[in-house]
Amino acid sequence: MDEDLDEVLALKASAKSARDDEDWDEAIGDLQEAISLLQARQDAAPLPRPSWLSAEFADTYGLMGGIERRWGLSLGGSEGDRHLAASVAAYDQGFAYEKDLPPDEANSYNRVNRLVGRVLLDPDVLEGTAPELTGELETAEEILTRQIESARQKDPWAYCDLGTIRLLLGEPDALLTFKELDRLRPPVFVYDSTLATLQPLSDAAADVRPDLRSAVGQLLRSSAGRRG
Repeated sequence: MDEDLDEVLALKASAKSARDDEDWDEAIGDLQEAISLLQARQDAAPLPRPSWLSAEFADTYGLMGGIERRWGLSLGGSEGDRHLAASVAAYDQGFAYEKDLPPDEANSYNRVNRLVGRVLLDPDVLEGTAPELTGELETAEEILTRQIESARQKDPWAYCDLGTIRLLLGEPDALLTFKELDRLRPPVFVYDSTLATLQPLSDAAADVRPDLRSAVGQLLRSSAGRRG
């Protein structure tokens, strides 16, 4: 990798460290700088855009979306909603790059989290008031199912994403997807990361999707079991 990409990686690492310290402004500033560097590389790159560059954009915007979401959840109220909306916007940007990645680089992080963010902003969308969201959830389920049947058979994140989508759709077999995750015996941090998504969803939308509470309990038990 050249110096620009080394700097992008360093900025992302710095953003994660700042995030862990809840220094939100610093974290977002690092990522904005990283995106500026990637944009400069894109402007100079021949068309079509190299897949590695799309992957870096997708990852950086996804990281920004996650930080904005944590920031918003830490605040609550109208200011929290402002950061949740910024989170959705970042995930949307990441998805624009992620969706065109080749099969061997398949990822669904932005695809799923842009939908999760919309539910966090307005849980009522799950009651049929936003048919376009239902359509996107159904499309995400179809894509993830195909990925798990092929390139992502042993990718625990694919099962986490599919389980989350099925929970939002209110499908009765959603919890079974997390049982399939258990069979892969993923590292504990996979459970922790998924719980960081499902717990706020449960707090916001369990009245509409009661299985969210059950999923949180199931993942807590699985995590405890993996910790030994």
